[in-house]
Amino acid sequence: MDKITCNVIGDLLPLYADDVVSEDTKRIVEEHLAECGECRERYQEMKREINEDIRLKAAETERSALLAAKKKIRKKRIITAILSCIIGVIVIAATVYILNNIRIPVAYEKDRFKLSVRELDGVECLYLDYTGRIYTYDQWEVFDGEKCIWYLDIYTTPWSNLFDGEKDNTRHELLLTTIGRSDSTTLDEVRYIEGDILQMYEPSRDYDKMAEDSVLLWERNDGLQFKTESGTGENKSQ
Repeated sequence: MDKITCNVIGDLLPLYADDVVSEDTKRIVEEHLAECGECRERYQEMKREINEDIRLKAAETERSALLAAKKKIRKKRIITAILSCIIGVIVIAATVYILNNIRIPVAYEKDRFKLSVRELDGVECLYLDYTGRIYTYDQWEVFDGEKCIWYLDIYTTPWSNLFDGEKDNTRHELLLTTIGRSDSTTLDEVRYIEGDILQMYEPSRDYDKMAEDSVLLWERNDGLQFKTESGTGENKSQ
């Protein structure tokens, strides 16, 4: 058999280096490399290039995996930040809502809440004067068959207590209604009720019990006189 030339071995070296040759070809190549230093050097150089390619591919794969992991982590952080912001907004909104909707009844104090009749643009009006913070009030009009009665429920909220900035000795006046015009509500009494005025909405409400639990602030008499728990007096106009 003719001797295998270096050119033939050179053509086989890539396949031999990748270990995809038959056992007979592998044996021939190895016998030639054992005798030929030049082909052996070419094979060693080829192996170094193959190993370098493998290293570079491994490094690129590792880099790609690292970039993918970083991208995934960054995406999770962005989603977490967005969710945290949404949750934070919900918590803040819920807190504001709760602080604005928790009703804290304001206890009646004789020297603190007064009703008076005063003129406004020539019309007799009923005012609620009080000292304290800015309060909120609900009113409920009740007709018990004889009288038209307004029940006032004055309350504050935790939000108002924290942020309204008013002093406890600040004076306020609230215009409740006009009583000196022909089209005005025929109002007979105004009463202060402590507690939750929402009980007025209950079908089983007891008008007599409501009157007992309330404080008379104002009562209509002839000549639009007003009567309070401290007595009866004439209208006060300013």
